[in-house]
Amino acid sequence: MNFSRFLLLPGLLASGGSFLSAQEPVKLALRTLSAQMKYDLAELHVAPGAKVAFTFENADDIPHNVVFCDPGTDVDGLVAKMLEKPEEAVKRNFVPEDPRVWLKTGMVNPHEKQDLEFSAPKKPGLYPFVCSFPGHASSMKGVLRVLGEGGKLKDLKFALYEGSWTKLPDFTQLKPHREGPVADNLVQLNFDDYKNHYGLVFTGRIEAPEPAEYTFYLASNDGSRLVVNGKELIKADGIHAAKVIQAKTSLGKGMHQVRLEYFQADKGADLFLGWKGLSFAATPLSKWTPPNWTQPVVPTKNDFIGMPLEPGERPVLYRNFIAGAGERAIGVGFPGGLNFAWSAEAMNLALAWRGAFIDAARHWNGRGGGYQAPAGFDVLRPTDLVPPLAVLETPDTQWPSLTPGTPLEGYQWKGYTLDERGVPTFHYAWRGIAVAERLESQGSFKEGAARLVRTLKFDGTPPPNAFLILARKAAFRAETDGFEVRCEKLSLAGTAAKSGLKDRTDYDNKFKLHAEGAVAKGDTLLVPLRNQIRVTYSWPKPAVHAQFPSK
Repeated sequence: MNFSRFLLLPGLLASGGSFLSAQEPVKLALRTLSAQMKYDLAELHVAPGAKVAFTFENADDIPHNVVFCDPGTDVDGLVAKMLEKPEEAVKRNFVPEDPRVWLKTGMVNPHEKQDLEFSAPKKPGLYPFVCSFPGHASSMKGVLRVLGEGGKLKDLKFALYEGSWTKLPDFTQLKPHREGPVADNLVQLNFDDYKNHYGLVFTGRIEAPEPAEYTFYLASNDGSRLVVNGKELIKADGIHAAKVIQAKTSLGKGMHQVRLEYFQADKGADLFLGWKGLSFAATPLSKWTPPNWTQPVVPTKNDFIGMPLEPGERPVLYRNFIAGAGERAIGVGFPGGLNFAWSAEAMNLALAWRGAFIDAARHWNGRGGGYQAPAGFDVLRPTDLVPPLAVLETPDTQWPSLTPGTPLEGYQWKGYTLDERGVPTFHYAWRGIAVAERLESQGSFKEGAARLVRTLKFDGTPPPNAFLILARKAAFRAETDGFEVRCEKLSLAGTAAKSGLKDRTDYDNKFKLHAEGAVAKGDTLLVPLRNQIRVTYSWPKPAVHAQFPSK
């Protein structure tokens, strides 16, 4: 599991490096994100046995909870097992009764919160948490990392040099005044009675328990340099006060070489080294630690989140790079929480989803490059980016493809218009036929009957054997009201790299579709062209939130 956003609880490490028995509980908070089916944090950190004051705040418009489980628990399977007896699940407000569950909130109604106090497990490990409300577990989950201290330096040696410097010298060209082992394997400055004008070089080994990315911390007064496996990781040269600097590096499982260089000029003298890994908390490797160095790390300001576009009484449009919809995407968010992205590059419907619309921060902050993924959930894509219309001379005729950046042959983009309610109609021409395509929302995403309605009107006579593609690379099941469609599992690259949140990037891509005259040909669903075609898209899982009050 690779999570980039975390909470490091204060008060976990004393200045000497041992865990506190903390009489006052450490504070831990978790929130939901509005209409995104996500928690605001995918990972929490706490020390073994720590007393915790936990607050769960539901900022969403539908109910959620938090269920903490034993390490190794399949939380999706846990929720599925609970729903095998739906009547009992409803009586328990969808909170599982299972021996693997060691802590849970109740079902928290919209815009309310619940406080719990508990002791963290004494055994270090990864304890998954999940929202057990039906349909939420696939995206609302994370992990509580109960972490002890990491390993210490081994075979630590020092070399002491006499001299006066304003910058780090090349110690390899100097002869040490004295050298030897460091008995307690902790970086320190108490060698001989030197107060000023000296240098130190520490060499040792450190063991990485697993192949992963590790964070190292360095602070010094005055200059210092950290080298791991021959690679300079942190350099804080010159004369200055101690300030904690951190850097990350990937290490394989096993022993690694560490070299720390330092010089002291005048007045204050401090030197600190520490590290942190996925399976252990921030751990000092020196006798001295800066005050409050284990306080929560303030995340770097994230330029890719924080500007959610929310429809008011009218739909909101967003023209930009949308993941899965190409470079000329037009996103539309409706007040009821149904959304879609239409591709002016492919002249086709690209995506549809429920919940929150989109976060514009990626494109509106600074130069704003890259593709932004939908902010909501249950994203579906009926087809990949291919043209919507084609003439098939035989059933085996290959559907036309799209070459990004190249105009579609036979198509002319004519723009779009908005009606009095702000609903767009897209206009283009195909083989001389004028096409007007309108998509609108019916109902709210909280209701099982909510759907998107797509209407295409053709002003002209379609050629023989002309079709509109509805879905492809899919499996179909005919039903009385259309088709149940299961396309290839959808994966969207979005904000994960810099958002600080682990994106929900994979979706089942399953939906219900109705279009009069639609026919399945292999893995493709088509409908013959006529003057007007009406297609409806809906999600197969009905919402069950109506029994809970909303505010």
